[in-house]
Amino acid sequence: MGILDFVKSGVQRMMIARADSHKDAVVFKHPDQTFPFWSQVTVDSDEVCLFFRDGQYVGALGPGRHTLQTQNIPFLNNLVDKMTGGNMFIAELFFVTTKPLFGQGFGGPIGSMRDPELDLRVEPRAYGTYSFRVVEPVRFVLEFWGQKASTDPQAPLEWVRDQLMMGLRTTLTRLIKQGDLTFMDLGTAGPDVAAAIVRDCPDLTKIGVQVLEIAKLNLNLTEQDQKRIDQFQDQIVQAKLDARKARIAVSQAEAQAQQRQFQLDQDYANRARYLQNMSMPDYQQYAGAEAQLGLGQGMSRGGNAPAAAMAGAGVAAGLGLGLGMANAGRGYPPPGYAPQPPAYPPPGYPPQGYGPPPGYPPQGYGTPPGYPPQGYGPPPGYPQQPQPPQAPPVSAASAASATRPVACGRCGAGNPSGAKFCTECGNSLV
Repeated sequence: MGILDFVKSGVQRMMIARADSHKDAVVFKHPDQTFPFWSQVTVDSDEVCLFFRDGQYVGALGPGRHTLQTQNIPFLNNLVDKMTGGNMFIAELFFVTTKPLFGQGFGGPIGSMRDPELDLRVEPRAYGTYSFRVVEPVRFVLEFWGQKASTDPQAPLEWVRDQLMMGLRTTLTRLIKQGDLTFMDLGTAGPDVAAAIVRDCPDLTKIGVQVLEIAKLNLNLTEQDQKRIDQFQDQIVQAKLDARKARIAVSQAEAQAQQRQFQLDQDYANRARYLQNMSMPDYQQYAGAEAQLGLGQGMSRGGNAPAAAMAGAGVAAGLGLGLGMANAGRGYPPPGYAPQPPAYPPPGYPPQGYGPPPGYPPQGYGTPPGYPPQGYGPPPGYPQQPQPPQAPPVSAASAASATRPVACGRCGAGNPSGAKFCTECGNSLV
């Protein structure tokens, strides 16, 4: 009911409220600016009614039904029109929605940005929905909406969407510079980026607006940029796999080297222990047997194994010789063993060059008493043993020819008398 209808009808009260056709608007300005005393102002539970006069904010009424009279609402004294005898109020009324507004869409290209990890310049895009509410109605009207009437409920939301896109670009730039985000992870970074925008969006607080939540934030790239990112990502994955394989190979080589070193240390300790517990001839015999065993094992494997076995035998022999020399330098036998006698023969034995013991006949003695003399024949009564035939005496010339060396007809080397083959070339001498 307008003021003219109020005067014409003679009604003593005027009902003031937001029109149903403007329930979705964030701000609704009442078309009338003059209100009689005892008018009723109805404010919904999700809004607040602001009173302005001459461009200045005067006061506000919260949810409920309010009767315009100065006794109940003291700030109305500043709105009384004295030209009408004090029966009218002159003011601009703004109904501002304070409830959260959900499902507000926003999005579009963010602009060209560079990924510091891949050193690529791409153009990301963002699309999503958000919710917000007006937390400071007076600031929202003064700083953003203005004291104007508007029939478009989406008019104030355009600027909010633009501010969200600016905050999104600022947040993305900060996360990328800090290393918390790369464009390779852009597809899964929506929730984290949305939470950061809600937390760090100061551009809307200056107009009294608070962003509550950003839902379904979809960050993506153009098809061409996404293809380039995928190629680089495949190369990075392959490089990481190769590096992992190389680390595994290095670990295996280190383990094998440690195993070989442990075996060498064990062999060295065993040989050192053997050298301490064995005499040098016994240890040399042991080392020779071990070298022959290694040679046989290497030859049984074929290929270059004999050479490796021979080298191993040489190493074993050299190790034994070196240990022996070192042990000789330290003194032999080892500690704990009885020292060798300083001389021979042992104590209690007669010295070398001794004669026969007492009671024994001297060397060169003859036949003992009671024994027949040497060269004796059979005892009496025994038959005479036949004598073997005596070889004819050999002359000196024949003896010299029999001992004369035989020369080889092939190599000319001398050979002992009676030899059948040459000792140098193996030629038959018969």
